[in-house]
Amino acid sequence: SKLTGALGVLDGSALTNLAYDVALTAGYNEFMVKENLAVATYGELIMARVGTFVGEAGYVDTVATGANIVVDILKNGTTIYSTTPSFSVSTATLTPGTISVTAFVSGDRITFKVIQVGSSVTGQGVRFTLKCKV
Repeated sequence: SKLTGALGVLDGSALTNLAYDVALTAGYNEFMVKENLAVATYGELIMARVGTFVGEAGYVDTVATGANIVVDILKNGTTIYSTTPSFSVSTATLTPGTISVTAFVSGDRITFKVIQVGSSVTGQGVRFTLKCKV
């Protein structure tokens, strides 16, 4: 059989709702050996596409005690959350945040911060993935 009709634009612009996840780490040294978290900025990047933030996933190697580990994502210097994601005391899995800023565009600056590290025992080795769609 023979194909007929017009061929659409082949630049990828018709592809939508695709995963565009961003992986970030905190509390590791240059050899990826876990070390104590600090209240600090751990990653910065520039988004390369237009899309939406849809969630996050995370894990901490050494759980904190005494207080939660709390992380934040900033877009152009302002948090994207109304409730920030956290690792509860003695818990290795992430409690998701509530995303209040969902859209990003190419050129937006994204910053990953740890804003609380525990108190009795400081957490170590956070792996965090920001789930996005483009």
